[in-house]
Amino acid sequence: MLNRSSKKMFFMYGLVSLLIICVGVSVFTANNPDKLKAEAFDCIKKNDFVTAENKLKSALSAQEKAHGTESIEVAGASIDLAKLYFRTGKLSASSELFNRAKEIQHKAMRPYLLSLSKSLNGLGLIYTKQGKYSEAEDTLQQALSIREDNLEANASSIAESENSLAQLYYESGHYAQAEALFKEAELAYEKGAGLESIEAANVRNNLAGLYFKQGRYAQAEPVFKWTLGTLERITGANSIEVANTLNNLGELYRVQNRYGEAEPLFHRAINIYEKTNGKESAEVANTCNNLAILYRSQNKFADAEALYKRSINIYEKISSSANPALANVLSNYAELLRATNRTVEAEDLEHKAKKQIALR
Repeated sequence: MLNRSSKKMFFMYGLVSLLIICVGVSVFTANNPDKLKAEAFDCIKKNDFVTAENKLKSALSAQEKAHGTESIEVAGASIDLAKLYFRTGKLSASSELFNRAKEIQHKAMRPYLLSLSKSLNGLGLIYTKQGKYSEAEDTLQQALSIREDNLEANASSIAESENSLAQLYYESGHYAQAEALFKEAELAYEKGAGLESIEAANVRNNLAGLYFKQGRYAQAEPVFKWTLGTLERITGANSIEVANTLNNLGELYRVQNRYGEAEPLFHRAINIYEKTNGKESAEVANTCNNLAILYRSQNKFADAEALYKRSINIYEKISSSANPALANVLSNYAELLRATNRTVEAEDLEHKAKKQIALR
């Protein structure tokens, strides 16, 4: 039990505490930013801009103390004061405050913008595959702009966007733009992830594919080989990335009539794709078509026909709509049939190929 002296001290302590609390509430009320803002707007309606300015300055100061100088609340208070300055012709002060608000809002939005860029980049790649090049470019450019505005110059996400945009330019025949972007992405990945990283190797594979497409075979071959060796070391000998490079290098050798070097690469790629993607995947169908073309060039018609049939069967199972890859295989198979004097069958396949193209 407290004695009288203790009771007196306890009472005085409680009274002081109560006074402190009351003073605190009084100060908070006097500097309430919402109240100050409302009062300022009333002053503006009365054309009392001097009082309005003082109240908006106080509101801004209160938000800084309550939430910190980089808060969204401070951005809002800065905009309110900036609008008043603009109205009263104080453009320099207005610009300074609008810029401050913009920087705060940009920082606050950064995580959401970067997350959005992932979706935009993915959609852009899909549009590229669908041949919707205009939509793809707009979408991929948006993703790249967001990343360039919010990340360091050599960030991996910027390199990803550059690689994606380069793939679009490659597919749409803008080779100079594609090459420049592939090289920028390659350099960024090498600085960020390392020279022997899967990201850098994949971009090199794309760059070599571009050289191949342009008939620059002497430049393409060493890049494909370098990429293949790097991927085998970092992803293992049976990865899908290795299979992609094997298929590409096999195609390079095939068009140069280096059949003995190309054939084992195609077989190895098919074996890997069957394990990674399944025996009835688009990758298997594509590589079967490539190997069939090789056999057709060597007059190994039976081997080629079996592969064409397998490729067509896969594409027909997995394609729910028009497929240019299927049209390509049908045309290739039709050429073989004509070469073996099976004209009626060839015409039937050519008709199917044209129908696939017309449906696009």
